[in-house]
This record gives sequence, C-alpha cells and structure tokens, in this order.
Amino acid sequence: MSKKVTVCLCVKDRQNIVKNTIDILLNQDYENYEILLCDGKSNDMTMTTLLKYQEDYPGKIVAWQTEEPGYVNTHNFILSKAKGEYICFVDSDDIVDGGKLKEQVKFLDEHPDVDVVSSCVMFPDKKVLVNSCVELNDEVISNALKNDIPMNTICHFQSCMFRRKCLDKFTGSKYFFDEYDTGRCGEGFLYTLHFLGYKFANIITTVYVYLRGVIKSGMTEKIVPEFADIIDDMKYEDKKNHILELFNKYNPPKQKRGRPKKNTQIS
Repeated sequence: MSKKVTVCLCVKDRQNIVKNTIDILLNQDYENYEILLCDGKSNDMTMTTLLKYQEDYPGKIVAWQTEEPGYVNTHNFILSKAKGEYICFVDSDDIVDGGKLKEQVKFLDEHPDVDVVSSCVMFPDKKVLVNSCVELNDEVISNALKNDIPMNTICHFQSCMFRRKCLDKFTGSKYFFDEYDTGRCGEGFLYTLHFLGYKFANIITTVYVYLRGVIKSGMTEKIVPEFADIIDDMKYEDKKNHILELFNKYNPPKQKRGRPKKNTQIS
C-alpha cells in the first residue's frame, strides 16, 4: 500500500554526508511516509550506503540508481517512482526540522484548494529567505511573480510539498527540463506548475535549512545556473511563454482516439 507522503532524495558522491540527512528524515514527527533515495551514478560508495539504509528500513526506504546519469535525469527518474498523495524533495546535504512532513500534510489536508505549499527557509549563516518568513496565499504569490519577483525568492523548491495530481498533465513524464542542467531545475518545475494554474501557499510552521555553500564540492559551488538566471530575468509574460513552450516540447498533448470510420462503398 502506498504511503501518503513520498520524500525524494537525489544524491551523488555523498556516501558520508547523506547519512545525516537520511537520519533526520527518519526522525520526522509523522509516520505515513516513505523515502525514495536515488543515486546519480556516483564515483564513490554512495549507492552502497543507500542500499544499507534500504536493508535496515524495509517498507520505509527504497534505494534506486538512475538509469541515465545527469542531474536532471536523476530528478525525473525518482519523481516517476513517487506514488504518495503528497510529494517533496530534500537535498542530500540540507536539514529539515522534525515537523516538516506533519505541518505540510496538515496544511494540504485542510486546504484542498492549494496544490503546492512551501515553508520558511533558513541559510547556514542564520539569515532567512525574507519572503518565506510570512504566510502567503496564492494571490500574493501570483502577484509577486507578475511583478517579476523570481520564484526562488518566494518559494524555495526543496521546502515545498505538492500534490501528486500536479503531475497528471506531464504526459511525457518530463517534469524537470534539460535546459536546467546547470542547476535549479526545481525552480523550473515550480514555474511550470504556476503557469499550468496550480495554486501555491507558504507556511511558517516549519523550517528548511538550505546549506548553500557549506559543502565546497556541491553543485552550487561548481557551476553557474545560467539558464535559470536567464528565466528569472525575463518579464512575467515572457517567462510564461518560454516555460510553457518547454512544457509542451517535452509533454505533448495526447492524441484523442476517434472511432474508426466505416468503409463506404460507392456504387
């Protein structure tokens, strides 16, 4: 039987660091969830670490290795395996408080009109993402986006929990776009959900700690998210057109099947 919540964790070359994040997730003040671990073809013993957790926590943890290497491919692969009613992603070197799942599940259960809920985000220097420090509804978030405020300064992807039904329109199961291979593919996913009409909110009853810059070999320290930055600099309507073009490119509409025409004999 599927758990109510699926937590997705993508990891590469983090055989020791990832243990801390998994252990934190195992101590959530909530029971009805599973953790999907996905190794992106690591060069160290990360996959061995993940398999040990799967062995020790049957029914709670499942370990996978992506079929194709790559940051975007790994995210698409693990999301395709998620079966929970609610889904979230956590970075392999970040920290979440013990009430994350309980608080976000409670909010989504009580607000059936909301599809995506983010939370307060803190950085390692104890600074916070300012816009995430207050409760926000979809109208406020949408207005901010329409005023060309970037998504990643309002809703931080890894802090979000979203309904599985949000995936229904992705006919090609391409949730994260290849253009984001230099980083912040989750931000592109959130833009896509917004432009598809899904409703957002932000709560402050749980905190996500984004350890940007702490791990010197981390992705944010090695590459520049050029495509994500280009999207963020666009005007709202240009963003919308560009993101929806990518969505349709990777998730073309399904062809409707009509009734076969009967053969007509002309005499």
